[in-house]
Amino acid sequence: MTPRSVRHPGEFRWETRLLGVVTLILAVLGIAECFASSTYLDQWYHESTEQVLGLALGSVLFVIAAALDYQIWRKIATPLLIATGAGLVPIAVVALIYRNHDAPGIVGHLIPRFNGSHRWIRVGAQVQVAEIARFTLIAWLAATAATLGPRIRSFNEGFVPTMGMIALIVGLVAVEPSVTVALAIGLVGSTILFVAGARIPHLLLVVAVALCAMALLVKLDAVRNKRQQVFRGPAIHCTVDEQACQSLIGFGNGGLTGKGFGKGTQKLGHLPEAYSDFLLSVFGEDWGFVGVVFLTLCFVVFCWMGFRIAGTARDPFGTYLAIGITSNIGMSAIVHAAVVTWLIPTTGLTLPFMSVGRLALVMNLFSTGVLVSIGRQRGRPGRSK
Repeated sequence: MTPRSVRHPGEFRWETRLLGVVTLILAVLGIAECFASSTYLDQWYHESTEQVLGLALGSVLFVIAAALDYQIWRKIATPLLIATGAGLVPIAVVALIYRNHDAPGIVGHLIPRFNGSHRWIRVGAQVQVAEIARFTLIAWLAATAATLGPRIRSFNEGFVPTMGMIALIVGLVAVEPSVTVALAIGLVGSTILFVAGARIPHLLLVVAVALCAMALLVKLDAVRNKRQQVFRGPAIHCTVDEQACQSLIGFGNGGLTGKGFGKGTQKLGHLPEAYSDFLLSVFGEDWGFVGVVFLTLCFVVFCWMGFRIAGTARDPFGTYLAIGITSNIGMSAIVHAAVVTWLIPTTGLTLPFMSVGRLALVMNLFSTGVLVSIGRQRGRPGRSK
């Protein structure tokens, strides 16, 4: 007879199924909007094909990750993080040396510069290592926090080593520069430590240091400083921040029910990076307020299921891993929505599952598969550490 303290896995099955359905809806909508928002570009076929391939590969990894015992990520978390760090280091070095121009020769071929940033490395395919780091750091933090247990409250023994690793990864990503992704990594890492029991004064100290670092970065970077000044101003200056202005116009054009799929006009050269950094605006113009509400509910349900899985995971590692994965996707969606509605200054964070970016889509689907694996194994006795 099943003990009362252990619920049967069948009782949780609807949560993982609902999570899978919502994920599929978001991914399919993303493919559709990718096609609709990039048709005016010369490379629209390439972008659409890459995204479809990302969905196919991500779906395979989703199924594999969902079928595997999530404890495997605890066993290999450290090697994965080391491999990720090894990929970030050369990108950061090249970004520091060749900040304002392309690197010469084979270095420039291996680590190209696009839109003023060195964020990719060519290893057969073009890979943005920071996207992989978002998962590997979560897995390492979850494994480390579960091993430390109550010792996470110790400043020297628990907090410094874990926060030090977060700071290292954040720093490597920030110098690419990819400040928004670095900030997201830092927030998700801090969330895991908070849930694991880290002391609030320790976390507040890190927040204070991070705010000072961000203020200094904005002050020294002319583009970010200008955006900050415009954001704090009484009105939007379209000549200074064209993306924010055109994004709001897109939402206004959409009205209540939208213009219809693919019929929006902001993507026709008016809204830069419409298919990635401002995809929600394109979606809003096509589907209107009703469509945006539906999309918001999808993300709310995703996070609701993710946090339910975290709260009922069979062991602390599963809880921390689920918290990290859910927070990573939820925070990215919130920041993206805040940018396109001019609630925060313009950044470059994409909309999970939907914005163009093959590796980002693959990693989000894979991470969700891990989340489903955690959900599937609830109700079975697990280790306490």
